Amino acid sequence: MWFRQSLIALAWLAPALLSAVDARSLSACNGKPRPFKLTLTWEKHAPDGFEKQMILINGQFPGPLLEVNQGDDVEVTVYNKMPFNTTIHYHGIEMLKTPWSDGVPGLSQRQIQPGKSFVYKWKATQAGSYWYHSHQHAQLNDGMYGPIVIHPKDSTPRPFDRISKDPAAVRAMKRAEADVTPLVLSDHRHVTSERGWDINVASGLETPCYDSILINGKGRVDCWTQEKMASLYTAEQRLFLKLGNATSFTAKGCLPAAVIAAVQARGKQTNLSAIPPEIFDVCTATNGPREVIKVSKASNAKETWVAFDLIGTFGLITGAFSIDEHPMYIYAVDGSYIEPQEVEAVVLTNGDRYSVMVKLDKPGDFTMRMASLTMPQMFTGFATLSYRDPKGPSPPSKPSVGYINDIGANTTADVRFFSQAAMKAFPPAPIAQTADQTVKVAMRVAGQSYNWALNETIYPMGLDNDTPLLFDPQPERHNNVTITTRNGTWVDVIFQAVAFPMPPHPIHKHGNKMYLLGQGDGLFKWDSVAEAAKEVPSSFNFVDPPRRDGFTTPAALQGPSWMAIRYHVDNPGAWLIHCHVQSHLSGGMSMAIQDGVDKWPKVPAEYLNYK
Repeated sequence: MWFRQSLIALAWLAPALLSAVDARSLSACNGKPRPFKLTLTWEKHAPDGFEKQMILINGQFPGPLLEVNQGDDVEVTVYNKMPFNTTIHYHGIEMLKTPWSDGVPGLSQRQIQPGKSFVYKWKATQAGSYWYHSHQHAQLNDGMYGPIVIHPKDSTPRPFDRISKDPAAVRAMKRAEADVTPLVLSDHRHVTSERGWDINVASGLETPCYDSILINGKGRVDCWTQEKMASLYTAEQRLFLKLGNATSFTAKGCLPAAVIAAVQARGKQTNLSAIPPEIFDVCTATNGPREVIKVSKASNAKETWVAFDLIGTFGLITGAFSIDEHPMYIYAVDGSYIEPQEVEAVVLTNGDRYSVMVKLDKPGDFTMRMASLTMPQMFTGFATLSYRDPKGPSPPSKPSVGYINDIGANTTADVRFFSQAAMKAFPPAPIAQTADQTVKVAMRVAGQSYNWALNETIYPMGLDNDTPLLFDPQPERHNNVTITTRNGTWVDVIFQAVAFPMPPHPIHKHGNKMYLLGQGDGLFKWDSVAEAAKEVPSSFNFVDPPRRDGFTTPAALQGPSWMAIRYHVDNPGAWLIHCHVQSHLSGGMSMAIQDGVDKWPKVPAEYLNYK
């Protein structure tokens, strides 16, 4: 809809430990694969104080950290002890020469059935922050996800001297990066993913209303007063209330179902009586735990820094993150180093990863905020960053001052948000000035409001059960749900929002990263990016465009919009490109890409013959 682990619970570290010259190091594999075992179970758990059935991985939520060194061979053995099929996708991992381990049912593998196991084998060719999650329907909404950290090679240049020229500070930042702490940021729903989908189908309506925001799997349900909500409505929210002939959000902080039906259903028949009251209307506060990140300020170091990997594991929302009274230096995006940006807040959507460096220079307790920017719902999640100076007095006990409020808006004019447009790769990443192939796709609702198409036609859910396309390539197939490319070429994909109002869509490509060339309002009336750039050159960047594995299309509220990306076909295989909003993915907003179909690697027998 409309968008406006393991390591986490660090104990109080001894000061000497954090300030030691040698940071936490991961032992070498000595030529052997680094093994992991993930056991999936379907159990009752209460992350926000409300008990529900959900997926646990090795008995925990979120799943355990997968920590490896760049260059490692990785083996992940998955044991499915749940009552339904599943797969695991390693988000952002390029799977170079191992596309059969990408984890997409019907595309790169057969499903893991109940009682069965599956071994994913891949090489950690990249470094940085990644995550893993189910790619079976919307099981991500059931809690099936966890963080991945890949430590870079020692020889890899770091951008920390762009933050400080002080050698001691740079050393402290290198230690902090080696000890990086993942922060898993998620939205949480009390109904299971299957129940949520059944409600969509029965009502004929997408139901974009969740229950809580979690940080490292912890949080609570907060019920705002109508007065608080009314004081924080955005202009867009007021507009949609007016369009739906309503005056307020529900007690749960959601746009009423009748308003969503009036705006999104576009005249299609709906049955709002099929939506249980607790989905949109009823708010029951809980007292779930909130995460406390406890670290120690070094006692014998000139400066102390801490590094966090912010991981957006959301099923729906886009939100703003900040740490009270502590600016962040964003030094990597989606696992790749950038020229650092000093900011007070950053916007994350589904699948985003931001690696941030924070200076510990004022001991105390400080609120970490994750506020939804998603138009249909107003809610926020909180955690605490807590540290002390072993040589100083106890800090005063007083509330910290936030850079953002409960709807993610800046509290003062000087608050800086991360700018994707200003993001520069470190070191610079070369890009071809022309493309060999252009693909234009037309995004729209296809049928009921919960069925979204990436290119006019919904991706059939039944393909999950088919023989994987990777096992049976179709080199001549070009249709509304399949893109086919040749190895070594450069491809432009133009995403067009041809129906409106339409929310932004976080588009993720498997297999490699993309460059964002440009975006704009109106129809993309040109046959190619080159033709468009001649007419509107200011809309494009061919010099140093942002590069990552996911980009969000611009909202199309009152007219069409478009986004142009370019990527290099250098990783042959069958990949998926899709919207990462789980209800949109379940509703069919995907396409298969046969990248470099002329050079596909031979699939090992253990994957071909897996049953």
